[in-house]
Amino acid sequence: MKTKQRKTAWLDGQDLPAGSAATVGAIVAWSLAWKGASLWRAARNQSKPWFVTLLLANTLGVLDAIYLFAVDRRHRSDDRVEDAILAATGEPAQGGHSQET
Repeated sequence: MKTKQRKTAWLDGQDLPAGSAATVGAIVAWSLAWKGASLWRAARNQSKPWFVTLLLANTLGVLDAIYLFAVDRRHRSDDRVEDAILAATGEPAQGGHSQET
């Protein structure tokens, strides 16, 4: 008995029209660029929930852009406000301690 062999030439890109291969390549490059930038920023901010979410979710860069332009900017503006308060009062930074003893 002969077994049927599935045709998987489309995986090799042989059956794709010429423009489709370029489009797929552009989408992959776009997604990787956004994913790399957002994962790097989430890791630098030590935001584990965002890092895991961004790592597992594939939204073609939409969620990554939201993190970079909305969530991270809010985080950085909070840091600037805290730095301005510390500079105005002359107090040293807490150095990672959330409460004074």
